[in-house]
Amino acid sequence: MDYLFHILLLIRYRLFLFGCCCLLFSSCDNEGYLNPIIPQQEEEEKTQRILVAYLAGDNSLSSEIEQKIAALTIGFLAADYSQNRLFIYCDRKNASPQLMEISAGTANPRQLLKTYTAQNSASSNVMKQVLNDILNNYSASSYGLILFSHGSAWLPAGGLENPYERESLNQSGNEAVPPSHRSTRSVCTDGEDEMELADFASALPLPSHRKWDFILFEGCYMGSVEVAYELKDKTEAIIASPTEIVSPGMTEVYPSALSCLYQPTPELEKFAQSYFNVWNSKTGDYRSATISVVRTEHLEELALLARAAFLRWEPDTEDISSLQCFNRNEWRLFFDLKEALLTANPALNTYVNELWKKIVTYSAATPSFLPGLAHGFTIHTHSGLSCYVPQNEFLYINQGYTQTTWCGTVYQ
Repeated sequence: MDYLFHILLLIRYRLFLFGCCCLLFSSCDNEGYLNPIIPQQEEEEKTQRILVAYLAGDNSLSSEIEQKIAALTIGFLAADYSQNRLFIYCDRKNASPQLMEISAGTANPRQLLKTYTAQNSASSNVMKQVLNDILNNYSASSYGLILFSHGSAWLPAGGLENPYERESLNQSGNEAVPPSHRSTRSVCTDGEDEMELADFASALPLPSHRKWDFILFEGCYMGSVEVAYELKDKTEAIIASPTEIVSPGMTEVYPSALSCLYQPTPELEKFAQSYFNVWNSKTGDYRSATISVVRTEHLEELALLARAAFLRWEPDTEDISSLQCFNRNEWRLFFDLKEALLTANPALNTYVNELWKKIVTYSAATPSFLPGLAHGFTIHTHSGLSCYVPQNEFLYINQGYTQTTWCGTVYQ
């Protein structure tokens, strides 16, 4: 019996050593991580919300990255960080992309998790890998995403620069003078590379097909119905601007309002109002802002209403020129959706107004947008969502528009 006992003890000891070796070798799969990976089961019990900030700044916005990280750090440390986590991925010019976690109780709250070799942060595959690096090692009850970069909603690459023909695009870039940055990109940009809307959506799946609680776009023109509709199966809500975002965007807002995004029920409207209040209090051209909170649950109903209004609508030049436009170019691409719907079919007024209350839960706009700069404009109406109205002369973006899920539902 003693002999058998010793044999069993030896077997248990060897199994223990084997298990330790397995853990050791499995940690090599996370090479580049400086912090230990906490088991997911324990993590989910402790963590209320994971917020991921994806800062794609390897472009003309590179100089804002450090300020953005600092502002997010202050905002997180002012929130209930004991039950929440903040991960920041940043890519800027002349530096290796990094993934970090912001942690309290240490001399340096920026805990470096991984340094990447040079990569294209406007690639959906890269974004998917970064998100997997977080989501495969950490879990929570809910998730939020912040995307900072250049943006131009659903437009195909370069479409804001020239909507006519892809071959005639000016590749030299088109940056506005301060105080604004001019967006010439789709969802985000890295150098001359751009990530288009459908590719962005493909990078977003959460474990078990869950939805993000919200996606906050700190990029120009992302408050469009085409964007919201494309993401309706990926997120419960978006916070976005139908116009450009004046630099430095939300940097001044994060320190005091990031905590809104960590409430058990995210206070998206309160965050959006904080952003608007900051910019509405400024003077001159700096008093330029639009912002919206869009809930995605009833967007399918909105698409059916839009189909009834737009399918047989053939707007003439007068119709187009009368609509509120949100982009500062010679051409008009982003129109107020609600105004367009009721111009196309005024009989839908009651239905549209009732549905709007369920979808756009907050919207605000300053009286004008960069009126002292080229193509600045007055804002006579702002419903919280923009849309494109197809125009025959814009062959290149019309072709891109047919690839959006919204266009396929409303016009085809």
